This record gives sequence, structure tokens and C-alpha cells, in this order.
Amino acid sequence: MATDDHTTRLVRDAARRVLGIRLEEVIDRAVDRTIADEPGYTGGPVSRDDLRYHMDRTLRLALLRLVGDSIPRSLSDAAFDVGRIRAQQQVPLATVLHSFRIDLKVLWEALITEGRHLGIGTRADFLELSSLMVWETVETNTEEVVDGYQVAQGSLDEIRSAAFDQLLIDGADTQQSVDNAAQILHLPVSGDFVCLVGAFPVPRPELVGECVRQLETIAVPYYFSWYAQELRAVIHAPRDHVDIATALGSLGDHVCTIVDADGLGDVPRAIRLARTAVHGRSTAGVRHVREDWLHAVAGAGGEVADAVHAAVFGPLDDLSHYERTAILETVGDLVEHGGSIADVAERTYRHRNTVRKRLRDFTALTGLDVSRTRDLATTAIAFAVDHPGRR
Repeated sequence: MATDDHTTRLVRDAARRVLGIRLEEVIDRAVDRTIADEPGYTGGPVSRDDLRYHMDRTLRLALLRLVGDSIPRSLSDAAFDVGRIRAQQQVPLATVLHSFRIDLKVLWEALITEGRHLGIGTRADFLELSSLMVWETVETNTEEVVDGYQVAQGSLDEIRSAAFDQLLIDGADTQQSVDNAAQILHLPVSGDFVCLVGAFPVPRPELVGECVRQLETIAVPYYFSWYAQELRAVIHAPRDHVDIATALGSLGDHVCTIVDADGLGDVPRAIRLARTAVHGRSTAGVRHVREDWLHAVAGAGGEVADAVHAAVFGPLDDLSHYERTAILETVGDLVEHGGSIADVAERTYRHRNTVRKRLRDFTALTGLDVSRTRDLATTAIAFAVDHPGRR
């Protein structure tokens, strides 16, 4: 124990010399190495002066902790503050943490140099304990940086969410909301956008994470937002770009609709339309609304859609399960694929007379003759809003 205490004092003496004599040199070395080794600090939002100022504060904090002195109030939040600031500057957390690993190496090298001046630079106990103490000190700084980063990230998420919500409320009628959303969400005001709404009874952020990785691979700006049991997204994608639906493939097990928008001000309309189409659908998949107009109409109708559904399917309620299923098989195939009686018979592996009888029975029960365009459209709407829970 006495040896450990003595070695601790030696490490602290070396740290005190660094703090009092070598600090400016250590800061310059840390700044130079960070700029050289970490691309995130080259040509980004963090200037050299900014980097140096905050490295001065965090290295002073680390050395004061090594020395064992009390931390002045002006430095107590230095690591937390730099985490918060870097998050606000959109510097990736991995980049910030890398700079602190560089700090660790630079600090330990400085301690070894001062240890040599004290005649202890090659002592095994000094080398071992100094490396441990520097690691623990920088680790404490790092934890505070992460805390600051996460707090700021949470605040930024709230700011982004509020800006997006305001855009959806105001739409193109309020240019200030459009400009504000563009600035905060890092999206252009003009251009082609793809908007998505998905039904998620249970939020699945890991699926969004996969989409984000795909979108970052093709370098298109995006924003995702959760609202209740709904996922919303806006993606800036030039018309000649890769199919965005492919990048959203991980969402394929959920009901999702995408709609094109012309400029950021058109996003609210596109989101509303996508939401309506999702509400009218029950089958999973990421579909463009142009493939899904019937579901969009059905979703928009509300009580009207429910009434159409009841008018078409209600008269079949008195049939046996077999009879009802048989009629719906034939009528459903005709609604989905069209064609002649012969076509329906071939697709469903039924005799043509069986198909004719089922269609006649459907007309007799519902009054709807699917050979007439208007009745076929009504029946198609009913099938669009139909799902097992409503039958």
C-alpha cells in the first residue's frame, strides 16, 4: 500500500508539471493529432480555434483530476459542455469519442516525458499506474461527454419533431414554417421528395435504422418521425435517383404508403394522402399510392366506406361459410385481375359454369352486377376496405 501511495504521488507530481509547464504544448499536440487523424474535424463545422478552446478545457479538467485538486466551477462541466456543443454542431458521437482517445494517448505521453525529468520515466510501477490513472480520468471525461451529447441530442430531436409537426400543420400556406423545417431538418426547400407513412402498432426503430443506413449509402437527405402508432418520413430524392422504395425495404412487413411531393411545402399534402391510403389498407408492404388508389379512396371515405362495405358483404352473412367463401373467391378474383369468365375460371381452377353461377348469386344477393362498370367500382371499393376483422 505504501508503494502504491508513493507511486500515486509520483504520477500526480508528473501531472502537476504537465499542468503547470507543458499544458500549451500538450494542447497543441492534441489538436494537431486530432485534425490529422480524425476526418470529422477536417473541413467540418468545428474550427481549429473551437477545437483548441474546448481541448484546453477538457485537458485541464483531466489533469486536475489526475493531480487530485478540487475542480473549479468554471471547469466542472467542461466535458459535458463539449458533448452538448458537438451534438448541436452535428458532429458524429464516434468522432467526438475518437478525439478523447487521442487525448488519452497525448496525456500519457506527456506524463512519461515529465516522469523522465523526475528520473522515474522507466519505472515499471510508474508506467503501469500512470497509464491506469490517465485511462480512468479520460474515461470519466468521456462519460460526461456522452451524457452531454445525449442530452443535446434529445433536445435536438424535440426541436426537429416540433419543426416537422409545424410544417405539417401550416403547409405551404406559411413560408416561414417551410423555411424553418428546411433549416432544422437539413432538407432543401425545393426539389422532389418521397413521403412515407407506415402503420406500426409497435414502434420498430431498428427497422428505421436499416433504412437510414441504406439512404446514407446513396447519399440522400431524410427525416423520420414517430407519431403515436405511425411512422412518418420525408426523403429528398431527385427523379433520376435510385428507387427509394428499395432503400425502405426493411419496412416491408408493415403497411406503408409512399407519395411524391413537389417541394417541401407539398409534404403535408403527401403525408395526409399517404396516411389515408394506409388507413384503407390491411396488407403489408411498401407501396406507392399510384398502386393503391382504391385503398386511398376507401380510407378517405370513413362512414361512406363502411356503408359500401356493409352493402356488399352484409347480404352474404346468411350464407354458409363455404358458400360465402366461394362467392368471394370468384368476385374477388374478378375485382383484382379483371378479364372474362373464362379468365376467372382459369385463374381459380373452376369450371366456367361455376363462375357464372357464383356471379349470378352475388348479383341476386347484393343487387350489384359486376359486368357493369359502376357496380364493379362499388364492389372494388368494398374489397379495398375489407379485411378478416371486418368480415
